[in-house]
Amino acid sequence: MTLRSRLVPLLCAAAALLSSGCDSGAAAAGGPAAPTASGASLSLKEVSPTPRALAKFRPDRTLGMPGGWNTDGSGVVGSGKDLAFQVTPPAKGASGGGASETWVVDSGSGRVRRFPQIDPHWAPSGIALGAGRLLRVESRQLDGTACGEAAGATADCFSWRLYDQSLSSSSSKPRLLARSAHPGHQSRVPHPLADGRSFVWEQGTAGKKFGLFRWVPGTARPVRLLTRSSLGQLDVDGGTLYLTEGRLAADGAQSVRTTYRVDTRQPVAARQVARFTGSGSFAVHGGRIAYFPHSDEERGRVRILTLDGKTAPVDVGAPLRGFYTVDWISGDRLVTWAISGYALTDLKHPRTSAVFSPDAVGLGVPRTSGNTLYVVYDPYQFAQSRGAKPTVVAWRHFPS
Repeated sequence: MTLRSRLVPLLCAAAALLSSGCDSGAAAAGGPAAPTASGASLSLKEVSPTPRALAKFRPDRTLGMPGGWNTDGSGVVGSGKDLAFQVTPPAKGASGGGASETWVVDSGSGRVRRFPQIDPHWAPSGIALGAGRLLRVESRQLDGTACGEAAGATADCFSWRLYDQSLSSSSSKPRLLARSAHPGHQSRVPHPLADGRSFVWEQGTAGKKFGLFRWVPGTARPVRLLTRSSLGQLDVDGGTLYLTEGRLAADGAQSVRTTYRVDTRQPVAARQVARFTGSGSFAVHGGRIAYFPHSDEERGRVRILTLDGKTAPVDVGAPLRGFYTVDWISGDRLVTWAISGYALTDLKHPRTSAVFSPDAVGLGVPRTSGNTLYVVYDPYQFAQSRGAKPTVVAWRHFPS
């Protein structure tokens, strides 16, 4: 199954899909120390009945969060029995709540392991889970002058840090793996992926180049696999690493993308396996790429392209409105997410889609792992009265 980790704002998902790392490739020691656990122990409980927004989804299980706690909307990362996601604590008066946390939940028992934000002055920017490790990215917004732009509190200028932490030891401390050497745009904050035994990500290097890095737990430092002239998007599928490059136009217009299969053995090689023109989101799985071929996203139909061009591209899915993301669930199933809700498409029935939640307010970005689709429903995500109903984490496993 395709495993991906992206920083995807709720209404700006498509703009982040070609995003990856920034700045220095060197791992560093140090960084703010933080305790492993935060506050009292928690255990999430089954929610019954299923919230109306998720009824058509027919989840295998739903777990409700404690009152007032909310997810950040970027979705759930799965690895084995563990689920991981970022949360914000209950609001405390006009000043809001405390620092964010990352929760790792045992999907069977509902038991929660809580990991506080490493530096409370920075912001959580993404997580990856695998091989008994938790990788977390934190970023800090800077004045535009740090990036050579005009001064301004809303400038697209950020520094970042990437930390590793063991899940097996209650006394483990976060360790700094990599950091930005100089500030850059938010789209260049790394989004690490787990491939079962290691983690991969892209980040900036010297000379305005970008490096593809891999870190194997138990080793001291990440290793640079490749140096590229532009950022791309990484996909891990069945143990194979794919890199797709191509600039995404700011207005969502079509652009040309090129996909490479990356052989991580020495010497490392990248071989082109596909070239396509599309708009916004795409995903690699099972020797195929799913993508939106048109800049007019109201057409809402996804195209399937076989790697190495073995078959002609085919269009699938009902023509629904305003999709932002697409991802594979299994070999024949796709999920797309938009402001109008989720749609599930079965390639065995290419002209139909099952749509649930006509009101997508409260739905986070869908995530997939091992033929399982994970969703989050937060009914008061955008309301001042959040917490009146619990945030719900739900999932459904699909057969191969």
